[in-house]
Amino acid sequence: MSIPNIPNRTDSRLAEFIAATKSQGASDEFLAAMLSRRGWPLDDVYAALADFWAQRTGVEAPQRAASPEAARDAFFHLLSFVTLAIWATALGAVLFDLANFLIPDPISGYSAHNLRSVTAWNLAALGVAFPIYLLAMRVLFSEARKTPERLQSGIRKWLTYLALLGTAGAVIGDLILFLGYFLLGELTSRFLVKEAIVLAICGGIFAYYLTSLRWDRDTAAEKQRACNRNFAALALAAVLSTFIAGIAVGGTPATQRMREADRQQVRDLQTIAQAIHDRYNRRAAGEPPLPPTLAALKEQRYVERISSPGTGGAYLFHPKGENQYELCATFSMADGDESNAEPYRSPFWKHGAGVSCYLLDASTTPPL
Repeated sequence: MSIPNIPNRTDSRLAEFIAATKSQGASDEFLAAMLSRRGWPLDDVYAALADFWAQRTGVEAPQRAASPEAARDAFFHLLSFVTLAIWATALGAVLFDLANFLIPDPISGYSAHNLRSVTAWNLAALGVAFPIYLLAMRVLFSEARKTPERLQSGIRKWLTYLALLGTAGAVIGDLILFLGYFLLGELTSRFLVKEAIVLAICGGIFAYYLTSLRWDRDTAAEKQRACNRNFAALALAAVLSTFIAGIAVGGTPATQRMREADRQQVRDLQTIAQAIHDRYNRRAAGEPPLPPTLAALKEQRYVERISSPGTGGAYLFHPKGENQYELCATFSMADGDESNAEPYRSPFWKHGAGVSCYLLDASTTPPL
């Protein structure tokens, strides 16, 4: 007999069907299985069964308070999706930079210096975020094997749909760009490679997480594990190969430091040359056109540094005539078009490995 002091919050169609079938002896397990296959979410079916028994017994099913496990799951789900966004974005950025460098475009003038200056931070993000992502996912699925109902948590579904929305938006934007450039007749091999990169990253993430939304307590555990292993293996292969390629093209930290020291030496020589030119223009009557030594420039506060920041060795200054002089420095690496040169630097300052000297004239503005 129905007890009126217990409210019924169930969809009327579910309530009527459950009441009719229970009167015919249907079990709760049979109803849950049948209704879920008819498209009803299991949470709604179990809520309807709880309301049915509450009406019959006069006692509502107790609602379990939020548990530490739920908060812990929320933390790991949030951590996994945040790190997913970080490493996926960094992966795409590094691959874009490699495409810019490896597929030359005379219009952009992209160089190895550009690659090193922007890729280091993306490689750092990739190296930190991806292992944390794998760890968070390992914890989540290890616990889901013990309690499969965690696969149906609300926060997991919400975050998964947000991830799907983000990847779908990226794919749609990518296709719009492709069609726009196609209509303008401006498709290049570099652009097509970048389009493929976006589609591969976003498509892989979309397919994996769309599949994971269908997982529940009835899904075969081996199928879940195989899908997880495949996605992790593909992502790991992509991240490792990209990280290695980025290091190979950009250089190891030690190489980077030597290159930066060489670039700083060129900037120092440019500063010294400009200081000598300024001194020449402002010298008093009867004062020699060239300083006696580089130390004199430093004493007069024309320059701050007259020695190498890497080795500490002093730059060499050799007067060659009334106005001409030579500046020399020892470099660690050769400066080629695609190795160590800064963009927009004058070819005058190109150098090889070892001692390089530059002949200048104090009466003329030094090249930049």
